[in-house]
Amino acid sequence: MAHFVKPCYPLLFVFFLSLLQSILTTQEGEALLKWKNSLAPSSFLDSWSLTNLDNLCNWTGITCNSAGSVSKINLFEKQLDGMLSEFGYTSFPNLNNLTLAYNFFSGPIPPAIENLTQLQYLDFSNNYLDGPIPFQVSHLQSLLILNLSQNALQAPNWSHFSPMPFLRILNLSHNPLSSKFPNFISNSHSLTHLSLNYNEFTGDLVSESIFANLHNLQVLSLVGNSFEGSFPPDIFKLSKLKHLSLSRNKFSGSIPNDIRLLCDLEYLYLGNNSFEGPLPPNIFKLSKLKHLFLWGNKFSGSVSNDIGLLSELETLDLRSNFFEGTLPPNLFKLSKLKILSLYENNFSGFISKDIGLLSELESLDLGSNFFEGPLPPHIFRLSKLRDLGLSDNRNLFEGSIPIGLGLLTNLMFLDLYSSNLSGYIPSEIGNLKLLVLLDLRSNQFTGPLSKIISNLTNLIFLDVSYNSLSGNIQSDLWIYNDHPTLEFINLGGNHFTGELPTTICNVTSLSVLDLSNNELSGALPNCLGNLADGLLFINLANNQFRGTVPTTFSRSCQLTYLNMDNNEFEGLLPPSLENCKHLRILDMGNNKIGGTFPSWLYVLGELEVLVLRSNKLYGTISARSIEDPFPKLRIVDLSNNQFTGHLPIQYFKNMKSTDNLYSYENDRGIYYAYDEAAVPLTVKGTEYEVRNNLHIYTIIDLSCNKFLGEIPKVTGELIWLALLNLSHNSLTGPIPSLLRNMKELQSLDLSSNQLTGAIPPQLTALTYLEVLNLSGNHLSGEIPQKGQFSTFNNDSYLGNSALCGSPLTKKCANTASPPQEVGNVDEDDAGDELTWEAILMGYGCGLICGLSSAYIVLKLGKPWWFVRYIEVLQLKLMKRYA
Repeated sequence: MAHFVKPCYPLLFVFFLSLLQSILTTQEGEALLKWKNSLAPSSFLDSWSLTNLDNLCNWTGITCNSAGSVSKINLFEKQLDGMLSEFGYTSFPNLNNLTLAYNFFSGPIPPAIENLTQLQYLDFSNNYLDGPIPFQVSHLQSLLILNLSQNALQAPNWSHFSPMPFLRILNLSHNPLSSKFPNFISNSHSLTHLSLNYNEFTGDLVSESIFANLHNLQVLSLVGNSFEGSFPPDIFKLSKLKHLSLSRNKFSGSIPNDIRLLCDLEYLYLGNNSFEGPLPPNIFKLSKLKHLFLWGNKFSGSVSNDIGLLSELETLDLRSNFFEGTLPPNLFKLSKLKILSLYENNFSGFISKDIGLLSELESLDLGSNFFEGPLPPHIFRLSKLRDLGLSDNRNLFEGSIPIGLGLLTNLMFLDLYSSNLSGYIPSEIGNLKLLVLLDLRSNQFTGPLSKIISNLTNLIFLDVSYNSLSGNIQSDLWIYNDHPTLEFINLGGNHFTGELPTTICNVTSLSVLDLSNNELSGALPNCLGNLADGLLFINLANNQFRGTVPTTFSRSCQLTYLNMDNNEFEGLLPPSLENCKHLRILDMGNNKIGGTFPSWLYVLGELEVLVLRSNKLYGTISARSIEDPFPKLRIVDLSNNQFTGHLPIQYFKNMKSTDNLYSYENDRGIYYAYDEAAVPLTVKGTEYEVRNNLHIYTIIDLSCNKFLGEIPKVTGELIWLALLNLSHNSLTGPIPSLLRNMKELQSLDLSSNQLTGAIPPQLTALTYLEVLNLSGNHLSGEIPQKGQFSTFNNDSYLGNSALCGSPLTKKCANTASPPQEVGNVDEDDAGDELTWEAILMGYGCGLICGLSSAYIVLKLGKPWWFVRYIEVLQLKLMKRYA
């Protein structure tokens, strides 16, 4: 009997399955190696190699399924650099998770990504990917999570995208996506989280039923786009919504009372829009609400006492609106409240002692309102408080800081700026060991700077400027071991006296030092120059310092701003200042600095403002060896010196305005905007000080020197110049007609020279000209009458005996009135001619302009024409560079 062997089909199947799996593993490994070789070398991928192919499932970032096929590639934050084009999209049939977030990948997302058909999780966030998002991404129909945020991706044609029925989380934030709302999202019914923050999306969300089908949505975040129109009513259909963020858009109108339908809402962010009107009553029925951000809108009216119904509230941010009235009593019953910001509203009345009941409060800002009376000591019962702000001069607080401030031992930020407080700075402030920022400026504090401040060893920011503090500046304030973090010190605008202690040089952490407008005296420590290796900003103006400027500025100098104006410094400007290559503002005016014009100044390529006015400088100004001097200069004031020779206009040919601000931001995120470059000026014997927005002006002031010769024609090429003052020199010849090209010119002073000839009629083309002074010359002929010239009065032309025509009373020869004979001037005409002495008495040297209507200190009155000029100049230039 014959015996037949039964075929081993199961064994063969297992063998072939094993063989296929081995082939697939090899294919996947080779695909990964090919991609690796296209990337920049990285030690994180050392385990990826041919010799280690059998161990594929243990490679860095690789996870396999039970069959040994790659199911997950997670290379999160591995510092990888390259492109995605060489990735083997067809080689991973079982891949369900691809995470490449926080790397340096660039280039487009390849359309071949659609071949990863099993993909459920895709995260390419925080890279440098660019180009349009390929519509093939929407073909990944198994995808649950898609994160493409923090890249440089561009908007595609969204109509080519398919709905993604299983997608739950979609994050496209922080890309320059510019389009209407992506329509495929509206039909991705499973979405629970949608984030489109900080893109360039536009459109009115009211007219389209965008959210009607997204019934599962729990998080909707559209922050930082340009969506507009009224509050989208479809949002009220999202009954599961817990987090709604519409901040930083262009929404307007009122908040509908239907907001109550979002009964599960915990987070509501509507800040920085144009919402207006009173708060809807039903907003206080959102009983689960924890965080309410309404800042930066136009809300008005009082806050209802029903706010007490929001018993779960932890954050209430109403700053920068128009709320008014007293604070509702039930506000102080929100026992879970941690953050309360009411800054910049119109709240008034006394602050209730019940504020002490908010025991969980960590941040409190009541600044810029109309609260009155003394500071309530009950605030100091808030032991968890880390941030306390009661700033701004609209507050009507009175008296001194109450006893108890030292109890706030967790306080890190204390801002009492311009709060009308007086008395001594309390010594118990020394108990606030965690204090990082202390701002007491613009109050009426008196006495010495408390030595207790030296105990604040974590202090970064100290500003006690513009009080009435006095005495010497304690040397223990400048001990580095006690203040290893101190970066910002402003003691300006007080009555401090004495010399600057040498221990200041120990505080090498300093970045901003402002001691201006005090009564400090003596020589500066020479080591102050070495301190500039870290300092960005030094302001010592308006003191009584003497001696020479420190000579120790090293090649590591980081200074961007140096102001020593109005002291008694003498000698030469130290050549070591040329090491300060980042210097943008240099003001050494009103001292006794001598010598010739420092030729090394030309190497300061970042210099934007140069003020050397009212010193003892002399000689000619030359830059023959410099090909492109002062490439960024915008303001130059060399007035009131003894410079000679021809006008150095050609060295300032690059002048133009800029939109740069002067600011400082440390690595802790504390930001100091310091636009304090003040320029003193004199107009008709009246002294002014101007500051703020100085960065938008272009000015040349060479007045009160001994310059001679003609006004160079190259002056007409300064087309960005706003103000030009060449008065009180010995200039001769005609006024160049090419000055007509200076289309931005706002003020022109050529007075008290020896200019001759007629006033060029072409100057009537200067349509922005607001101030003109041609007095005290030898000009002749008829005064032009067109354009702005029709607005100037006779002060602009006095002392030019051969000028005629309006506004002077002297008629021109070709008019109906007979010419006046010289020597037979009637009483009305006597005012048209002045002696040189009278002219010098009536017109001062220095800038003849104002630079900001926001911060003008008028010493001797407020001429209407000057104020009008300031306002027009500010408006025109700010609009141009907005």
